[in-house]
Amino acid sequence: MPTPSILSAFDRFLHQNSQAPLHLSFANLEIQNHQNGQLLQRVHRPQGHVILQKTTQEGVAQITVLDYMVFPFAFQFAMPGAQGPHEGQMLQLPRPLHQGSWYVDHDKLQLSFFIDPPDPFLRLQVTHVYQGILVRNRCCAPCCG
Repeated sequence: MPTPSILSAFDRFLHQNSQAPLHLSFANLEIQNHQNGQLLQRVHRPQGHVILQKTTQEGVAQITVLDYMVFPFAFQFAMPGAQGPHEGQMLQLPRPLHQGSWYVDHDKLQLSFFIDPPDPFLRLQVTHVYQGILVRNRCCAPCCG
């Protein structure tokens, strides 16, 4: 049985009428931390999870990252209108996160952002790569809080 496409699950959810959040579970998650262009750490996790939901603002959706190295966070993004792979900027990232971007295609969801500590030399770039959808569930309100 073929693995469902991440892009098609993403698109179906964003273009339906339901306002219920969607919990996506992935077979694999790789988190990479870079500092000054050098790889500091690569972490492989057997599963990864995000929650995708629409906001009350027209044309804006949100992803809540449930797999985090330091603290949980969510970001908003402009809903894509065109077919094919999507990419965009993360909006309303919590401090100290900034300059975030996202990308989704048939095989992966990739999130990338910077963490700015007080010392600029310690600035980190973090990339999450989710692959292989396992489960797509409608989420109940408590888990999406």
